[in-house]
Amino acid sequence: MPDIMMSMDTSCDICKFLESPKHQLMTTSSWAVGLGNNQAYFGRVYVTLRAHKGSLAELDSKDWEEFQEIVRVLENAYEKAFGAKPLNWGCFMNHAFRIDPANPHVHWHVFPRYKVAPVFDGVTYDDKLYGNFYDDKAERLVNDDIVEKIIDKLKPHLI
Repeated sequence: MPDIMMSMDTSCDICKFLESPKHQLMTTSSWAVGLGNNQAYFGRVYVTLRAHKGSLAELDSKDWEEFQEIVRVLENAYEKAFGAKPLNWGCFMNHAFRIDPANPHVHWHVFPRYKVAPVFDGVTYDDKLYGNFYDDKAERLVNDDIVEKIIDKLKPHLI
């Protein structure tokens, strides 16, 4: 990933995060894909636009083409690596509007779903709401080592 993002906004927390990202699974010229430490939904990932744009309407054809490829690659990788199906995708951005003036930054939350609970590194990640909307308050914090192990398991399937 290049050191400088296109059209970075210094007042945006997401832009600041993208300057030194953590737990990156993959990047394209338009998008960064990274896992967080909240793994209540095993393998939860964020797909973040690398340029500061505040709405989906601002995305250009290149952004959309790359996003479409990321969807294909991630859905394939998660199914092969962990048996996840489906992946739930959401572009909510509500938190950006809790302040005035709002400063949204396009990003997607991806929630892998599991009919059969995956066991990873000796821990079972049961999806009690499989087939239903996810629990937005669910939290299961894991350490950086576990997140990196999840990434290592996914990377061979990113084709």
